[in-house]
Formats: sequence, structure tokens, C-alpha cells
Amino acid sequence: MSLERIAWLGSAQGWGLLGFSLDGGPLVYRSAETLESPTWAPPELERLTEAWPGDRAVWLQLGDSRIARYDYRTGHLLSFEGFGRTEIAAALGAAGRDRRGGLLIAPDSGSLQLVAEGETWQLPLGGSVRRLVPVGDGRVVVVVEAGSASELLVVEPPNEEPLGRRSVDHVADLVVVPAGDRLYYLADGSGDSTVHGLSVPDLEDAEALALPQPGRSVAVTPSGHRLYVAVGDSLQVFDRLRGRKVRSVPLPGQASALRFSVTGSHLMALLDGQDEAAVLQVGVDSILGVVPVDWDENLPVSTPGGRLIVMEGDELVLYDALRLVEVARVELDELRLWLAVEWQPPRPRVELAQRTVERASQSVAQEPRPQVDADRPGDRETGTTPGVYAVVSAAREPAGVDNLVSWLRSVGYPGAVDRHEDVMGVTWYRAMVGPYAERELAEEAARSLTARYGYKPWILTVTESADTAAAAADTEPVGERGGARATGDVEAEGG
Repeated sequence: MSLERIAWLGSAQGWGLLGFSLDGGPLVYRSAETLESPTWAPPELERLTEAWPGDRAVWLQLGDSRIARYDYRTGHLLSFEGFGRTEIAAALGAAGRDRRGGLLIAPDSGSLQLVAEGETWQLPLGGSVRRLVPVGDGRVVVVVEAGSASELLVVEPPNEEPLGRRSVDHVADLVVVPAGDRLYYLADGSGDSTVHGLSVPDLEDAEALALPQPGRSVAVTPSGHRLYVAVGDSLQVFDRLRGRKVRSVPLPGQASALRFSVTGSHLMALLDGQDEAAVLQVGVDSILGVVPVDWDENLPVSTPGGRLIVMEGDELVLYDALRLVEVARVELDELRLWLAVEWQPPRPRVELAQRTVERASQSVAQEPRPQVDADRPGDRETGTTPGVYAVVSAAREPAGVDNLVSWLRSVGYPGAVDRHEDVMGVTWYRAMVGPYAERELAEEAARSLTARYGYKPWILTVTESADTAAAAADTEPVGERGGARATGDVEAEGG
């Protein structure tokens, strides 16, 4: 059998939908296998208006115009002040060893700004931003409407000048290949029957693919090998690497938008004026059927394991994507933004975890806190009360650590911030829970943080001097007793 006739489905296990309430409140998770919600302790989030997927996190436009990065693996929310409200944004992947990524936004449509820790970057534009398309390695393709034409830019913060700039006819649709070295666009309203291929980042002419009539939407397989273009009542399929047309696939109507599944095994085509999507099995390129959908930037979505999730009115509907048989249907009682993620929330024994926190907190309250001698060298350096701590996170910048400690306190843990200088002279800020009079209590808190929120703390004993404190740090994992730790000072994610 030819490889092009095989659909790689993978597994739906580990995939699901995160639901963010526009009115604020607990986060919701729905399994991509059954649409069921696991038993867990979801965090409470604020009102929000937009959500954009990022690298193992979600960027949120909060109701008061603040922008936040929510790490769904740890429950940590880091907010950024001083940025205007935006509807157009794109998450940047970290590029290079010293780059942390961020969110590129267009708050006033006429300029770009970068939302990131420790970064200040802005780029004025000569028109209105219509679209941002991530390229990878911290780069983004920007579509700007400027009078009678469109302008394409390739930007890479913090560079002050675009890496590429080109004026083209108005863009109807645009796609970037997964490798990030080529983009394809369709011109709008000019009678242009061509798929234009440009190199990235310089935006030079690379190729042109002829169509029988002007195209409306274009999509590329996750592997980058095939292009699918919606033309009239059909899909034109191109072998991108060979630059030739493979076949034409009839559709049950004109398509205005195309979207591939995560694995590339299925393609969804939104049919004009019908609130329906045709589902195509990629490879054999046969239409499996049509399903009702409410189409937005995130739904419908087809996950590994052959699961198709659509929004239909006020219901989420789960289909077997190969047979288009309904598997589950859930009625929703509020408006949410849904994002597909490869993650499952922890499934703790919530009652036991709560009792553990309460018992540990009561023990700390009953124990007299050791007095700090301001003349001791270690205490002058760290300002940390001697005792046993569960270290949740460490970072070189204090802002994220301060936010994490505030959150820890809000959910019942005795949070503390420690400033520490390592043997190389590098200053670290540590988010810690404690102090506890006994190691066992710190371990209980560490196990609770692992079970409820996914953190993996390590245990640190702070004694009367900095030298002794360093020597008292754990050298064996807490994991053997139900938790886990990192060795030494590690700049933890989300911290």
C-alpha cells in the first residue's frame, strides 16, 4: 500500500480542551476521548476576552486590559501591566538559549508590541494589522493593510527592523509551512488565479502554482508536503515539494476556511452559508461527510486518536473523525473560550491533600518561629527565617517569584521569598513554602503541591549561617516519599 494512503492517527490519550469562562471562575477541562471532566482542583481565573495558545501555556487578555500568561501545568498566572486591549496576537516560541518568547500584540492596529518578561519592544507600522502568523524561532509574518495593497513583514523581536518586507495585492489567505522557510498566499479581489510562494524571511519569489480560478483559502499539511486550496466547489491538492498538482476533490459547496487535524489525518472545510464543515480523510482525499459546526479560531479541532470536537450552539460534540459517528455531547451553561492542549490535569485525592495542608499549617502556627539575628551573615544575605522549606520554584528575576508566592498564600500555603547567591555569584530568587519545624511537615506540603497543582518541590533546610544552609540542602529526592525535587538552583518554568 502506498504511504500516502495511510492516515497516522496517534492516540487521543493526554489530549483535551481547556475552557476559559469569559465571566471568570474555575477553569474547565474536557477529555478529548470522552468529553468527561476529571476530578481535580481547578484554579479560579478572572474575566477575560481573548485567549491565544502558547508554548505549554495560554496567553489571556483579561477583562481589565491586562495580559497574562497562564501555565496550565502548574496553575501559575503571570500578569503584565501597561498593555492595551487587543484582538490580534500571536505567541512567539523561544529562540536561542537566552530568549524566553512572549506574545506579539497589535493593540492599536498601527503598531506591534512584545509582551514578555524583561523585554520592551515596539514597532510602528504604516497601516493596520490584519493578521499575525507565527513562523517559529521567535519570528512572525505580519499582514498589514496599507491603502490599495497589503504589506507583508517578517519581524523578529527585539530586532528594530523587519527581516523581510514586501508589498503585494490584498491578501485573501496566507499559510506558513511548518519548517518556517516558505509562505503561500492568495490574492483577494484581483482575479488572480495563482498560489504565490515566497521565501522566508526575505520574502523573495519562490514559486507560483496555477489554479483554475481564484482561490479562497489555503492550508498546508503538518508535514509540509501538501497544499490544499479551496477553489469554487473543490479542493485543489498540490505536491508542494515537486510543485505540481496531484488531484481535484469535489466539495458539497464552496469552502471559505480550511483546517487540518493535529496529525494531518483529516481536513475540515467550512462551507459557505451552511454552518457546516465537510470532513476530508487526507491521503485518500475522500469526503467522509458533513457535520454542523460553529467555526471560530480554535474550534472545530481534530486531535490525535481520530477525535473531532465541534461547537454546535451551546453544546460541545465529540465525533469519531473517521466514521463521523457521534461519541459524546455536553450541554454548556456559560460562554467559554476553548483551546485544545496535550495535557491532563492532576487527579489528586483532594480531601487528603486539603487535610495535609490544614494539618501542616496548624503545626506551623503552633510552633514558635525562630528569631532571626540580623548580625548573622546568612540572614543578612537571604533574610530567610531558619527552618525546613519546600522550594517550589527558582528564577533569576524576582517578579514571577513574587507573583507565585502571592498565589501560594492565596490557596493556603505559608509562602516565602528567598534571595540566594550561588557559588558563581549569580543571584536567584526562590519561591518557598515554610518554614516548618520538622522535615516531615515540609515533605507533606511538597506532596500536596505535587498532587494538587503539578509542582515538584525539593526540600531545603535553612540553618543559622549561609554556609551551613547550603550544606543542609537535600541530596536525595523527595519523590521516594511521594514528591520530587530538583537538584541545585534551577530556573523553573513558570517561576
